[in-house]
Amino acid sequence: MKKLFILAAAITVMASCADEKFLGEDPGTQPENGTDGAIMFGLKVPAATRAGELVGATAAEKLGGMFVVEGTKGTEATDAPSSTVVFDNYLVGYEYNHAGKTESDTHNWEYVGKENGITSSTIGSAVASDRMKGATWSALHGEGTAQVQSIKYWDYSTSQYDFIAWSTGTCEAIATGDAASGKVKVTRINTGSGLATNAFTMTAVNANDLMQCYFTDINTVLKAEYGNPVTLKFKNMAAKVRVALYETVPGYSVKDVKFYSSDANPTSPTDLGSGSSADNAVLFTMGEDKLPQSGSVLVYYPHIGTSNNTEEDYNKASVTVTPGDATATTQTYGALTAQYTGKESYEAAGDIYLGRTLPTATYAGSKANNYYTAVIPNTNGKPLTLRVDYTLVSTDGSGEAITIYGAKAVVPATYTVWQPNYAYTYIFKISDNTNGWSDTDHTAQGLFPITFDAVVASFTDANAEQTTVTTVATPSITTYQQGHDHANKDEYSKSQKAGKDDTNVKDLYVQVMDNSTATSTLKADLNGTNKSLLFAVSKANASEAEVMDALQNRTSDWDSENPVTSPVGRNGITLTTNANISNTETQIVNGVDDQPITKIAGTAIAAGQVAKIDIDALTTGTYAYVYCSTVPSTNEKIYHVAADASTNYNKYYEVTLDGTETPLASGTAAAGKVYFVKNVDETGAFVSYTFKQTKVGDNVTGLVEATIPGSKATSYTASHFYFDVYNQNNGAYAVKVIKVVD
Repeated sequence: MKKLFILAAAITVMASCADEKFLGEDPGTQPENGTDGAIMFGLKVPAATRAGELVGATAAEKLGGMFVVEGTKGTEATDAPSSTVVFDNYLVGYEYNHAGKTESDTHNWEYVGKENGITSSTIGSAVASDRMKGATWSALHGEGTAQVQSIKYWDYSTSQYDFIAWSTGTCEAIATGDAASGKVKVTRINTGSGLATNAFTMTAVNANDLMQCYFTDINTVLKAEYGNPVTLKFKNMAAKVRVALYETVPGYSVKDVKFYSSDANPTSPTDLGSGSSADNAVLFTMGEDKLPQSGSVLVYYPHIGTSNNTEEDYNKASVTVTPGDATATTQTYGALTAQYTGKESYEAAGDIYLGRTLPTATYAGSKANNYYTAVIPNTNGKPLTLRVDYTLVSTDGSGEAITIYGAKAVVPATYTVWQPNYAYTYIFKISDNTNGWSDTDHTAQGLFPITFDAVVASFTDANAEQTTVTTVATPSITTYQQGHDHANKDEYSKSQKAGKDDTNVKDLYVQVMDNSTATSTLKADLNGTNKSLLFAVSKANASEAEVMDALQNRTSDWDSENPVTSPVGRNGITLTTNANISNTETQIVNGVDDQPITKIAGTAIAAGQVAKIDIDALTTGTYAYVYCSTVPSTNEKIYHVAADASTNYNKYYEVTLDGTETPLASGTAAAGKVYFVKNVDETGAFVSYTFKQTKVGDNVTGLVEATIPGSKATSYTASHFYFDVYNQNNGAYAVKVIKVVD
């Protein structure tokens, strides 16, 4: 006698981004004593954190008390899962206290006898009203297929079953007509090789509706598991994004952050809009790029069948989003609302001051939603810009304030691919390395350069986390390490692992965006000579501006053959070249879904667009990634008067003047020379000399010229001048300070 088992709805799993299949707790066995077993369904839904899974009525409430399943059986083909249809888009509904009342229901999920869909059922505290009416449900069946759902039994003569499911959650599912608010349009689940290109589609008019929708990977049940409830993992169809900021400006706190909604030139805070509009965090696109506010999400399974069972995404769902008519250039995330608990004593409790470390970043939006905003998936990726004004307040209690206007950062499209069921966090770091202005006339750009750390992280499994750090400077630098724990790690960890089966330390990847023009572009010359560099930094708490100064103004000898090698800055910081960086990468390992990123906005990554830092080879400490916009080619000696020669004379060059020197009748400044104004009284008698800061080529007519000697001073004489000298080069640099921890 052929043995059969019933597929009973026991616990359908809603996975918040899990990649592995859930096959139940125990392997199934053939029933004893020849008894038959009905096929059953069930569901277990992981919550939107790593803390646990939703089960029972709570899980059913997320799905709106229903899901639609396609189930097949048979031997797996080379280009398709098993192919004999068993469940043709069957509707499975949650019925409170129904478990055990029928052979096909052990966990309150029933599919037998559904003829008119689910129109009104109470699930916990929510009412599932008009989830799926009979007409819609009937339209999902194949032509000529019976619409009365009958009980199904396990067939032990076949090797496997395969299941796919979707749910529109608390939204009504419709099969005809147009999607509308609260109504999501769905199509039937296809079977066979068609799954590789078009399994089914969901269309929503807004992100909040899509947030109610769920889908699954292909769940294969082998003979050993027959008899157990079929457990399906559901993934959310929408993506979630949040924005946060923190600051590391030495000597200052940061408050009054105002957000731009476009790249318009800043002239005053009123350009941002009035009232709360400027307080809401905004990321925006530039040029012709748009963010979808509605759209159709096509679900497909690119690697199915026995010929693909070694692929990383074997039987896993992929999506393609076709934007609807509703598009926008901006995405808003709410206002900064959290008061930093580590504020300075003088900071008013009513003001919002930014946190001062990555783990204490200040978030925008509602704490009740964990600061997340639902968004339509953006599977192509668009460069996203953040532009802000903010106020620096001195931490010495003096009340001194400086307002910075129009500071800007651009996150590359590589890290703005919003996939369904992932949550992304962009954290921006304000430092002393900005491209904003401190005046509305735009005459003092970069007084306090800003860096923005854009952290992109999933709220689910470790192998789904993505963290990037983007500097707000010109250009912007983005760094990324898979699985970065931004809540506990300030920058990057040598021990960071990601992926359930991968124990390797994750490398650090770097990309650079040119944001100086109307359309931001990804730099593709990182593989050029001396363009993309890694330095160890001698000062543990060095800022981006200090590293920049050490690069541009050096006390070390100038090396014209290799002008970027291990400079020693006039500020005492030593930058030691580190070789653990590769600038010819053509993929990023690994991406948010534990898969390599090989394309940027649909185009294959080319050598020179990505750098890789071997973080496992680094010691803990402070490093600086440097992109040379202009590789230095010239060097100029710059002199300045020593302020402390009385105690440090052997650090300086001594220049002796006796008052008899004659000013130049004409001339220009030369290398190795310093120049003075000769001060006389009303009778023309010599009084004193005043040092005049000059550069090679300056007009020095009327000044006294003196030669800098070749050796340092050996003693100090009060009447003499003492000078420090440093090498100033013409390089233009973008800097990102990186902290490496265990």
